[in-house]
Amino acid sequence: MHVTIYKPLNARLIITWLLIFSSVLIWSGIHPHGRLTWFLEVLPALAGLIIIIATYRYFRFTKLAYLLMLIHAIILMIGGHYTYAEVPLFNWMRDTFDLGRNHYDKIGHFAQGFVPAIVIRELLIRKSPVTLDRWLFPRSSASAWPSAFFMNSLNAG
Repeated sequence: MHVTIYKPLNARLIITWLLIFSSVLIWSGIHPHGRLTWFLEVLPALAGLIIIIATYRYFRFTKLAYLLMLIHAIILMIGGHYTYAEVPLFNWMRDTFDLGRNHYDKIGHFAQGFVPAIVIRELLIRKSPVTLDRWLFPRSSASAWPSAFFMNSLNAG
């Protein structure tokens, strides 16, 4: 059996990432486009942070997974502040490159599928009998689909 020991993250890195998360969260909550939209977009990020804090003592992800989770949380918070259709940088890109619409939602959809797949991959590798075989990618991807489907269902309603 292959056992990998993961070193705890550097305290300075944890504090930096928590400050970034908190700063973006506070900024996103100041005069958002709609309070309910903001709350619904930020809720998964807050729930994820609570789960990460509650389980950190028992399970540690890699730095890459934590960084991807932070980026995904920031994407959610920006989308909650402006709404996905009105993110200024992507409005500028739409106007500058004569695009038909603001494509920020595609960034969110990508993160919504990719980040959970990475998280689930790490869980499968370290907490299940799954080995690093050709079935790891399909298992990780298929396991991430329900969460992406659920989040898209909430957005469609």
